[in-house]
Amino acid sequence: MSLGSDDPTTWASRRRLAEFGAEIERTFLAFVADHSLTMLRYSMVIVYVWFGLLTMTGMSATAGLVADVFPFVPRGIFLVLLGGWEVAVGLALLSRRTLRLAVALLAAHAAVVMLPLVLFPSETFSYFPYGPSFEGVYIIKDWILLAGAMTVGGSLGDGE
Repeated sequence: MSLGSDDPTTWASRRRLAEFGAEIERTFLAFVADHSLTMLRYSMVIVYVWFGLLTMTGMSATAGLVADVFPFVPRGIFLVLLGGWEVAVGLALLSRRTLRLAVALLAAHAAVVMLPLVLFPSETFSYFPYGPSFEGVYIIKDWILLAGAMTVGGSLGDGE
């Protein structure tokens, strides 16, 4: 029997398989709709707290470059402040009550940490303007985090 058979048994099997596939898709999409914003928010908590601790301990790949933007602030103090800011963003993302604060802190943080892209292009790009260096990529990923924060913050009226 070929796949193109007009046999009613084959058509019934195909229909059951299609219905089963559609049910799996509906279940998956319902799960995504119910949990995606929460998963995004908690993953951002992990990233910000983790990266903040790396910054505070001087282990961040780009914190030193960001510190160079502010030469009037002692590097050690700057790294603790920047890392603390990142940890604060992460902790503020934990509660729906502090989401607006988290988005504001994150937007200001993104503006600060993206300054090296403009001020130090020779260090943030291997081939300006389209080939970021390792440090440039590390900084550019903050655009995704900012978009994620805006998505989470924009959900405040959705009753997540």
